[in-house]
Amino acid sequence: MLKTKKRFLYMIALGVFIALVFKYFIEHGRTEHPFFHSLLAIVVVTILLWEANLWMDYLLNQYYPWLPNTRKRLLIQIAVSSGTTVLLLINCIIIAHAIIDTPTDRPKHKIDPLFFPGLFVAFAVLSIDIGSQFLRAWKQSVVELAEYKNQTTLTQLQHLKTQLNPHFLFNNLSVLTSLVYKNQDEAVAFINELSKVYRYTLETQSAELVTLKEELDFLYHYIYLLKMRFGSSLNFSFQVAKAAMDKRLPPMCLQLLVENAIQHNEASQAKPLTVTIQADETSLSISNPIQLRSDNTQGTRTGLQNIEARYAFFTGDKLLIATDELLFKVTLPLIVAS
Repeated sequence: MLKTKKRFLYMIALGVFIALVFKYFIEHGRTEHPFFHSLLAIVVVTILLWEANLWMDYLLNQYYPWLPNTRKRLLIQIAVSSGTTVLLLINCIIIAHAIIDTPTDRPKHKIDPLFFPGLFVAFAVLSIDIGSQFLRAWKQSVVELAEYKNQTTLTQLQHLKTQLNPHFLFNNLSVLTSLVYKNQDEAVAFINELSKVYRYTLETQSAELVTLKEELDFLYHYIYLLKMRFGSSLNFSFQVAKAAMDKRLPPMCLQLLVENAIQHNEASQAKPLTVTIQADETSLSISNPIQLRSDNTQGTRTGLQNIEARYAFFTGDKLLIATDELLFKVTLPLIVAS
């Protein structure tokens, strides 16, 4: 309410200023109306034009936001605001003459002599308004870019922590130690897969997006390590459309979601865990049955929040989480390469 009152006070003050400009610099005695009539009319017109353009701004922000289509929004804004201003100003002048003037006082010209000066003033104010909107949008983009860079840095640090997670390393070294004594060929294959996992995590530290194919190729190496540890207690089902392979997503998302499923659910010979990965042309989903571990603790959602924050920079589509008593499912939007 306070903000609305303040806006109207600004509009009234602007209307009074424009009325004084008209009286002393533009009209020069071309009207016999009392100054109060002109003042009232100009203040009302100022409020109407301001409110109409604010409404136009609101609608345009819904369908044509300033970012990322700045040029398109600027052209549409100029066209819509100019048309609205001209039509509203013409009608306001006609109504004002109908109310204030007597039939003999009404201007004999088809175009009111004050129309063009009024239009000039309206366009000047409009230009300032559009310029200020553009400047605000530009400043916002700078802030968002800085926030994204900060988030990316934090993400990279979190990836490094994940990569150097002593539990992850310890578990794989334990498996490797066992393989060295049992089967040296499998030990060599295990080392190769482990090196590919670490190579991918290092190569994608600075990558903003990767293709689904690249992410799946990495996941196959990661699953190899998991299968050597869990055996038949952990299974994966893939249902990925070929058309989805070239779509993009932030790197390491699949690994984080698979790790999340294993961390919170039991995977044993008595109760195997199956993780299902599905993808079509628009989205990717990972689901698993809910079979919570006996030592399960409440999750912090840090991994999911991290993925959500990274997605927010590239698309307005949200990460979807669906859960019931039987199934937990996360759906990620796939991004079309630009």
